[in-house]
Amino acid sequence: MKTFNKSLIFFSFIFFIGIKSFGQTKFLMENQFKDYIPISAIEFDVPVVIADTIGVFDTLTIKELSTNKSKLQKFLTDFSTYVTIEKVNSSGRIEYAVASATVEKGSYTVVVDFIKCNTVNLTMTDGTCGGYGKVGVGLRLRANIETKKGGLNIGNLFGLALGAQSEKVTGTLSIDVIGIDSRDVMNLIPIPSEISTSSITNALQAMATIKSKIEDQETRLHPKLMAIKLTDNNGCGIDGLIKKISEDKSIRQQQQQQQQQQQQQQQQQQQR
Repeated sequence: MKTFNKSLIFFSFIFFIGIKSFGQTKFLMENQFKDYIPISAIEFDVPVVIADTIGVFDTLTIKELSTNKSKLQKFLTDFSTYVTIEKVNSSGRIEYAVASATVEKGSYTVVVDFIKCNTVNLTMTDGTCGGYGKVGVGLRLRANIETKKGGLNIGNLFGLALGAQSEKVTGTLSIDVIGIDSRDVMNLIPIPSEISTSSITNALQAMATIKSKIEDQETRLHPKLMAIKLTDNNGCGIDGLIKKISEDKSIRQQQQQQQQQQQQQQQQQQQR
């Protein structure tokens, strides 16, 4: 119970940060935004290097790590919590801001990620795309909202709840569990509901409990690519980088198949 209370206090602290505001927040396009941008979690099976013991390193794919809990824990060394606010501009393109965003009247999406992860380099070898990614497992809370007046701070969830109570904010709240396979966890996921003090409290309680389940031996972990930070200025963008990652994966799979075929042919020749 003490662990649960500490976790709830931690989450409450995170979401109360940024209640004070100093002028309207400027939203940026993804090529100008210098922080991590949450993406729909995708498979990421690029080989990674982990320190198995002092002076000993292993190169394994994410799928191979998923079958070895002790090695996986050596890879998932970081905890990361961050808030990203998205809005669609007049041209239909998404712009981003971090927590403590004081906004004008309009539609926004507030994404809160709590993840156990590692940071990987996503820069392509041909130099066409560049960035870093957070690969891991965790929880994502998403609030799709409509503000009825300007000057509201939507960077903290309890502020959203108060706005909803005073009918200044309307919207829905949902939670995603990413890369965590556990029957107990599945039973803890709250049903999406309208934004209110009770729905946010229930979501925070569920997140705190699910967080404690990550370390359970019965819990299977399957890390995904959850967020990307762009570092290039050549216009590749998030979508372009994801496409490059997919193409790179296909090339590696073809190379592995060719190597396996060559090995089989060599074995057949040796048996003759």
